[in-house]
Amino acid sequence: MIKQLWQFIVAVACCSVISSTSAQETDLNLDFDSLFTETVQQQEEESSLWSDLRLSGYLKNETAYRLREPRSITKIRNIGYLNAQYPFGNRVDFNFTGWAYYDLAYDLFNYETIAARLERNSEEPLAFVENLAQEKDSPVAQIRELYFDMAYDTLDLRIGKQYVIWGVLEGVRVVDEINPMDFRELILPDLIDYRISLWTVKLDYYANAGDVQLLWIPDLQFHEPAPPGSEWELLQEVPGTRKPESWTLENSEFGIKFDTYLANTELSFSYFYTWDDFPVIFRTVKIGASANEGPVFFPSYTRISMYGATAVRPVGEYILKGELAYVEDKFFGRSNVADANNDGFVDTNGEAQKDHIRWGMGVDFLAFGWDVAVGATQWIILDYEPNLIQDRVDTSYNLFVRREFPQYALTVQGLWIFLQQMNESYMKPKATFQLSDRFQIAVGLDLFDGEKSDFGLSTVTAQGQFNADVQRAQFLGNFHNNDRIFFEFKYSF
Repeated sequence: MIKQLWQFIVAVACCSVISSTSAQETDLNLDFDSLFTETVQQQEEESSLWSDLRLSGYLKNETAYRLREPRSITKIRNIGYLNAQYPFGNRVDFNFTGWAYYDLAYDLFNYETIAARLERNSEEPLAFVENLAQEKDSPVAQIRELYFDMAYDTLDLRIGKQYVIWGVLEGVRVVDEINPMDFRELILPDLIDYRISLWTVKLDYYANAGDVQLLWIPDLQFHEPAPPGSEWELLQEVPGTRKPESWTLENSEFGIKFDTYLANTELSFSYFYTWDDFPVIFRTVKIGASANEGPVFFPSYTRISMYGATAVRPVGEYILKGELAYVEDKFFGRSNVADANNDGFVDTNGEAQKDHIRWGMGVDFLAFGWDVAVGATQWIILDYEPNLIQDRVDTSYNLFVRREFPQYALTVQGLWIFLQQMNESYMKPKATFQLSDRFQIAVGLDLFDGEKSDFGLSTVTAQGQFNADVQRAQFLGNFHNNDRIFFEFKYSF
């Protein structure tokens, strides 16, 4: 029903656009000379009609070489990106963005070498490694955006496939949880490239006291893991994961945000009723189980509510930014030795439902000709229990610097992320040369540091039991062998 309603809304929007442009052509004259004149005018109008179409895009090559064993070219991705914009009168605009790419590396190099699977899974039995799934990240073609914008005096309406960004901190997701993420290359692509667009109705109302934004998202999509077997494989969907049905009113996501300006500060307050984009891995785990009595998984997606606020305030030469979110009903994993009721199984199907707080602070400023952005974020689990895998407080720091050297047509930038509790980090220095108005080349490094995850399920003791005491959840550290140098060649049009 909801899907049909959505199709009706889009159809009405299209019809209203078409009718508004055709209403001006109602004066018909059957006189032969008039028909000839009108034909010529119509051809001229059609010619001018297409002249309003604005096309832009780029052709790009991304090539990467892994610096650690097994050393190999791991990516030769050729991308075509197109954006089309078309105005229908003064109030309605159409926007389309899409891309397609093909990775030539898979045609030139051995798949196992590109993925480095034998190295990454060196602690696993060879038979296990060889039986893992494989999926190449190529070819890919996607519609990134497809929407209509309708502008009125105090109201804007956007209907279609789009991105919605609520946060104010660069590269950090505290309040900004509208669009799920594509982990095809972990967090290495540009911010917009690893967001997943959603079919959404977005309404903005402008008033003297502030602006109100309403969201209705019937299109349910979740974080997309890297292709199985790729060098960025980490969080794969567990077989049998239960997903909520999309295009229903009861499963839709809803959001509201209020923006205002007070005491020289930009403020926003928001509420988002959504689904956790990571599935909850409910499981039955027997304490002291043998290798043949592994856990039974029954993962599913669950609802959460997010109450958020953001602030941006200039103070002299500095710009202070902050985000705060209170999140209800998120599940956190329990360790495999959590058995408070002594029934021989991990408590509450291995998950505990807790509220938590997220906050982030940042400052942007100019120092010695460099643009600098420094930030820190924290997650704090409320009503914490010691048997949770995740620490009660999870802190991260980030630093971004950028400087242009016009005399060399050069831009240098660097990104550093440090996750304190996991003791792992990521660094990305990059230099971009603008050879002409349309052509640029870039070179950079992706550098990781940290340990791999270990949940005790793959480590078996001499007695044939799971070593449940060895549990460590990591993120960036899982890719400490994936350090690479990359090159980018981009032609814009």
